[in-house]
Amino acid sequence: MPVPLRPLETIWEDWLDGRGVASAFADPRLPLEVEVGPGEDDWLLEAARAHPRTNWLGIEYSSKRVHRYVRRTLALAGPLPNLRLVWRPAADVIGPFLTPAKVAGYHVHFPDPWPKKHHARYRLMGPEFVSDLAASLALGGRLEVATDSRAYMEQMLEVLAAEPRLRNCLPAPGWREPPPGERATVFERRWREAGRAIHALCFEACAAPAG
Repeated sequence: MPVPLRPLETIWEDWLDGRGVASAFADPRLPLEVEVGPGEDDWLLEAARAHPRTNWLGIEYSSKRVHRYVRRTLALAGPLPNLRLVWRPAADVIGPFLTPAKVAGYHVHFPDPWPKKHHARYRLMGPEFVSDLAASLALGGRLEVATDSRAYMEQMLEVLAAEPRLRNCLPAPGWREPPPGERATVFERRWREAGRAIHALCFEACAAPAG
């Protein structure tokens, strides 16, 4: 097992013993924003540098990616007090440890669309996961998603619209094509260069309807 790269990398024991977010950041009182699957991209690092009065957590299922991310961050910016990463499937962290209402915003950039029909069950943004996201968002907190897959976008839009604790922030048809460079990630630049359209969704946490 690789040695954790402290302080930027939290380990699973931190979460299991109740420390988690409460002790991971220098100031745990700051608003918390979460990127699910930062991968090889610098978006999370750039966000943490640009917004020092917000805590930023990256949840990544690959330990190798976490370690590469931490090493790159240390080389570029040093041990930022408002940036932390955890190696774990997102569902393991969000429902048990970020609920209820602990997150000000989620960012999901280009989740794997699993385009083959028999693989669709592996898609991240299913009803159960969306329910966990909704429960963990503070009132008014936002979920922002980007994808290059029109089919996946339409499925996500349907699942998100069915969650009563979320409301769509965008006018009809409920999604948009962001302009180039708005908040470009590695995948966005790659897919734009390949001629693919980018689809963006934005939902906001609201009070669940009575009954």
